[in-house]
Amino acid sequence: MSSDQVKNKKAKLTLVAIIVVSVLPIAAAYFMFFTGIGVPDHTVNKGLLLPKAIPLEEIVDTEFSNELNQNKKWRLLLPVPAQCTEQCQKNLYTTRQVHIRLGEKGLRLERIAANLNGIEGEAYLASIQSEHPKLKTFTVDKQIWNDWVKQSGLALDMQQEHYYFLVDQQSFAMMAYTNKQHGNDLLKDIKRALKHSIDYQ
Repeated sequence: MSSDQVKNKKAKLTLVAIIVVSVLPIAAAYFMFFTGIGVPDHTVNKGLLLPKAIPLEEIVDTEFSNELNQNKKWRLLLPVPAQCTEQCQKNLYTTRQVHIRLGEKGLRLERIAANLNGIEGEAYLASIQSEHPKLKTFTVDKQIWNDWVKQSGLALDMQQEHYYFLVDQQSFAMMAYTNKQHGNDLLKDIKRALKHSIDYQ
């Protein structure tokens, strides 16, 4: 074999090696994402990672959707049912306190209440506006909300346990919190999310 042939063979092997090194991690990541095989069971997150992230845009009107796209923030999404129980009120309070504790970083986060109780729900949210002045709201049919939540693959039922979501900057609900998590747990998760994401503000 001539020296030129040897060089050509080495060049081809080098090219193949570069392609394999580049493509293999991507292929492995896709495989893990779609099959769940090889994904670690433990996580540093305190909240419940949704098996499937669900887009908030599916349940809001066009105007609200445009606002989500224009203002890329992290969001806490709190469903408010017909009866805002003690746990529901506690979640409103906890998320407000966490938002305050973020200080300047709080500009990158906003809280949204999903009203599931029509006109009566709107009246309730109006009545707590002085306590939660920065709380944004939208109204959605309860059945639409439940169908949307089911897409996540996580069994969540407000009849059993009130919950709320952490929504990422692309407007996907990706983590849930119940009464098993505390304010400090939420604060840690949000600080970590802010640290490892782009500041669009």
